[in-house]
Amino acid sequence: MKLIPYFLRTTYWIKDYIKGSPIRSHYNDIQTIMENSGLGTERRKQYLTDLLKHATQYSAFYNQYKYTAIEAFPVVSKSVLIENYDQIKIASNKIPNQVGPVFIQTTSGSTGTPLSVPQDTRKRNRRVAELKYFGERVGFKSHDKLVHLRTWNRWQKKTPLQSLQENILPFNITRINHQKLEDLCSLIKKNNVVALRGYASSIDLLARFVVENDIKLPSLKLMIAGSESLQDSTRELVNRYIGCHIISQYANEENGILAQEEISKGLGSPFYLNHASYFFEILKLDEDTPAEYGELGRVVITDLFNYAFPMIRYDTGDTGIMIKKAEHSNGYPVISKLFGRRLDLVFDTKGNVVYPMAIARILKHYTRIIQWQFIQNSERTYLLKLIVKNENFNSEEIRKELLILFGDNANIDFQFINEIPVLASGKRKPVTNNWKV
Repeated sequence: MKLIPYFLRTTYWIKDYIKGSPIRSHYNDIQTIMENSGLGTERRKQYLTDLLKHATQYSAFYNQYKYTAIEAFPVVSKSVLIENYDQIKIASNKIPNQVGPVFIQTTSGSTGTPLSVPQDTRKRNRRVAELKYFGERVGFKSHDKLVHLRTWNRWQKKTPLQSLQENILPFNITRINHQKLEDLCSLIKKNNVVALRGYASSIDLLARFVVENDIKLPSLKLMIAGSESLQDSTRELVNRYIGCHIISQYANEENGILAQEEISKGLGSPFYLNHASYFFEILKLDEDTPAEYGELGRVVITDLFNYAFPMIRYDTGDTGIMIKKAEHSNGYPVISKLFGRRLDLVFDTKGNVVYPMAIARILKHYTRIIQWQFIQNSERTYLLKLIVKNENFNSEEIRKELLILFGDNANIDFQFINEIPVLASGKRKPVTNNWKV
């Protein structure tokens, strides 16, 4: 047992107990719901009923939906929330057990649509409890030494005291190059870092750097990849050469942790949904009706705990396939495949969806590719941007593979570049659709 994490963890829970256990009570509730579907289903029904009652009573936007089932509520996008912001939000004096002003959680706006979401005290406590519970599900205890890779700016920056109390080392990856990767490896080794959290693309760059430079990171036990699709090639590099577990976590800034994988010996597991805090729907791509189990659809969520700004039937913009249950799901539905935003899906020349993972599984076999980005510009026009180890790279074999995937009449161009720019959020989008959104 490492003394510093143990001391910080124990101190944290003692302080929480003195305050009346606001985090522990949420943690216990999440654990009960996630691990007991019988009792959990009843609690979730009550949480949903309470939320809808609160929203229709105090939110001008939802007032007209009193006494109706959730299916009668409108599906809302981020732009709808922004346009109706003042009508949706609820006054602080109408929020039960609110302490002080509400917290404003601002999204990065990586899709061009930033959003500031008011969150009440209970919702903030729930988010903290989610982090602790879902971390422990994959073997990470709070206050173990963790490096957090992201774009750190003056809005997100942690104070030295916060970093010390949380035992988190923030590492800025806005501009990541050879020197930055070298610094990151040194940071991990010097501080005996146990876990690393960051964007999937940043983890991929780190894994490749470690392999190419024969670097050992023996203290590292877990990587949590978020915000972007985790490629099979990245999993293989981390498992084989770094020797630690890696899982993908599905979360957003406006809500919290929505789902995550379990530790797996293969190429990933289903996404186990956070049924304790959210009501999930998978709706058809082009209409607001339920998709069948096994059918690709839009991920739509209802946040059961935000009483300051009700997010009911919120279209996350992501797509996925839901199945009834899986091993270790305790009878709950899971998402068997999770894809990025709909504008990140691409289509073959006949209009069929081509999942981004299919492209990744072709390109992972070309070891001279450092990074790539695939773009669909029209019905039959595609562009593959490549960063490669040297200029004498023959792309014709890749073209043949992509023609099989997209159709013989596809027009596939290649562009060799030196850098794929990050978005304002710090994410790198490997697949983009400029045509059909």
